[in-house]
Amino acid sequence: MHHLRLNKKFLATALVCFMPVSLTHANGFRVPEVSVAGTAAANALVANTEELGAIPYNPAAISFHEGKNVMLGFNSVSYDHAVTPDGGTRTEGTGENSFLIPNFMASALGDNGVGFALLINSPFGLETQYPDETFPVFAGVLDRLEPETSRIKMVNINPNISYKIDENSSVAFGLDFYDVIDLTFNTQNIKINGSGNGMGFNIGYLHKYESFNLGVSYRSEVKTDLTGQFDARGIGSSVVGAQAALTFPSMLQIGVRFQPIESLGIEFDVEHTGWSSFNTININSSTGPLTSSTNRWKNTLTYRLGFTYKINPSTRLLFGYSYDPTPQPDEYFSARVPDADRQLFSIGASHQFSSWKLEYSYMYVDVDDRVINSSTAAGAEPNGTLAYNGKYESEVSLIGVSISKTF
Repeated sequence: MHHLRLNKKFLATALVCFMPVSLTHANGFRVPEVSVAGTAAANALVANTEELGAIPYNPAAISFHEGKNVMLGFNSVSYDHAVTPDGGTRTEGTGENSFLIPNFMASALGDNGVGFALLINSPFGLETQYPDETFPVFAGVLDRLEPETSRIKMVNINPNISYKIDENSSVAFGLDFYDVIDLTFNTQNIKINGSGNGMGFNIGYLHKYESFNLGVSYRSEVKTDLTGQFDARGIGSSVVGAQAALTFPSMLQIGVRFQPIESLGIEFDVEHTGWSSFNTININSSTGPLTSSTNRWKNTLTYRLGFTYKINPSTRLLFGYSYDPTPQPDEYFSARVPDADRQLFSIGASHQFSSWKLEYSYMYVDVDDRVINSSTAAGAEPNGTLAYNGKYESEVSLIGVSISKTF
């Protein structure tokens, strides 16, 4: 099997300031905020033909934006989480709690109805970090299994081509190049890291009918093959080469947009995320298995409601709400990804200055507290066992700014 090898210099050249996100604030380790307009509308843009920031959600929207466009945006994320384990004390995570999530887009539409776009963003990310002895059950013989740092840093380079079938309909096809720059899976005594890449595809469809729009966007699951190191010197062993595979889920989004009056747009989206692909991570050396993590997540449906309101020809207001259930069952809960159901509330605005457009947004993520009360004894596989019993709390907020220009 041949695996795509992406040149790291290309990443730096394509977007010098791009540093992929490393936290989770949607279900699982999904990061759906791939444009500032999307953040403002709670990511309900898959059927939108007016916002340039809808293209990363549904590349079929390329066909509805004339000329050449360039957009660069950032979401600043503040993220706090804490755990109060059974038999222990409340401990706040010690990882970074503030990040910038960049996103970039360049598009062009020709006279023949064929359009192109290059998208660069980070649709997934994770970081959790705990000090030693956070979880009392790991003391003693299980000490080598206690989680320390878990991190996923990745970037998606996504070229697309679109075709405008007629004045009201368009289709798009693209390739997703997932580059995992850093996968870290440390325990308090063992350091595990790796990097690698994989490739998938995406398709989109968009149709306008009078005051209604229908949008459909699908992105395939992507398997990334990773290589790195397993450093067990902390338990008196050695450093060996390691291999693993990490599969990112498929995503199917369907949206309907209704414009009851010229100045108001209302959109309802549903996303099916194929989290069942996140099953077991096996980390192996050339001579055999080293360790594994069993997750057995479930597929999820996320519901999004977004609004756009045109205050005047140059200024728009956006706001939205999303309900995002967790794919992580109690039976396989892991403190490495302390996920829970959450609700997203967002607001933002955009202003047009001649050929320039400025957008800004704010989102608050209300994450449910999660209490784990397992009766399963802890062993070589701590997920879903009493080792992680306790209360988990999280809070997230995002502030976004983007600028775009039409040529």
